[in-house]
Amino acid sequence: MNVEDYIVARVNVLMHHRDARIVKRLEGGMSNYTYVVETGGNRYTYRVPGKFAERFVDREVEWDNIQRVDTLGLNNKTVYMEIMSGEKLAEYVDGTIMSETDIVSYNEMSVKALKKLHGSGLKLQDYNAFGRLADYERYCTETGFEHPEKYKELRRKLEDFRQKYVQVQLVPCHCDYQPTNLVIDGEKLYVLDWEFAGMNDPYYDIACYGNAGLDKAVSLLETYVGHQPTSEELRRLYFHRAFQCLQWYNVAIFKDRIGLSIDLNMDFNQVALMFLGMAEDLLEK
Repeated sequence: MNVEDYIVARVNVLMHHRDARIVKRLEGGMSNYTYVVETGGNRYTYRVPGKFAERFVDREVEWDNIQRVDTLGLNNKTVYMEIMSGEKLAEYVDGTIMSETDIVSYNEMSVKALKKLHGSGLKLQDYNAFGRLADYERYCTETGFEHPEKYKELRRKLEDFRQKYVQVQLVPCHCDYQPTNLVIDGEKLYVLDWEFAGMNDPYYDIACYGNAGLDKAVSLLETYVGHQPTSEELRRLYFHRAFQCLQWYNVAIFKDRIGLSIDLNMDFNQVALMFLGMAEDLLEK
């Protein structure tokens, strides 16, 4: 049974219908296969985690995050989640993905959602950024990969800068707050995919906007702080963005090493090199 037939069968069982059909597959993301499915006159998304996705996401933590964040009204409703497999059925938001818009024009809306989350007082599990990065590095070395000297040099620089921010107050963060995870539906902004949520520096969420371009992250920071960012505020942003680039470097290397470059027809080794170059530029700033 192929993945589409499997999803149709699962949705029919979960929703007690027999008319489920695949509408489309959602593109984007490096870890999951997500499809829009229609049944009973309504549309849903069904997520099937990709190969070795469990290495990067604790599904029990994700499910706990979803339930806690539900109180804020930022996410779409999860209909069903299976902890063991990570498969998830959720209500589909038929809106416009932020990455397909003039992102900067929605800064006010985006910051409003961020501040609602950051100021919510929710207690989530610590994101543990550097512990997570160490795990990702280990996944790579377990495949026989040896990190190049350039990576080791950048990693040392990142560790040195880290000492400046160890006293920053941690708040509940999405930790993957990039425009592809934001959907605009009229006057409402939905924040999707809470797999990586945890307690973190609020600037980490702002730095995630760098996936759409560093200028987008800087623009969002200006709206967030309410003034032209100071040199120190920019350095803090660059630090987190550099961390993210090294983190995704390891994810891409791991995916290449386990054969996903061939399976998905995407050169993850080149993706890794791109992130390494971005990290170098940022740490020089």
